Amino acid sequence: MYRELLGIPQEHKFIRTDMKWDIGKKIDIDTFWYDEKDTAGNIIAKYIVKVTKFIYPPKKSAISFQKFTPDSLSVLSSGELAH
Repeated sequence: MYRELLGIPQEHKFIRTDMKWDIGKKIDIDTFWYDEKDTAGNIIAKYIVKVTKFIYPPKKSAISFQKFTPDSLSVLSSGELAH
């Protein structure tokens, strides 16, 4: 799902490397870390995807992302994903 929303090419691998769930009284936040690898197996970008779920009505959710350089030192882009 996130692969398509982020526009990762089909020939690249998109590998989840970690995840964390934070459950609160009003908001749940699921955080996922991904590596994007090119066809040669080189990491070309790293991603953090956060899914925020509001428990009480209107029970909406939001998905945000940050895209980093392979060394994770610089942010290349960030924003909200339409879902």
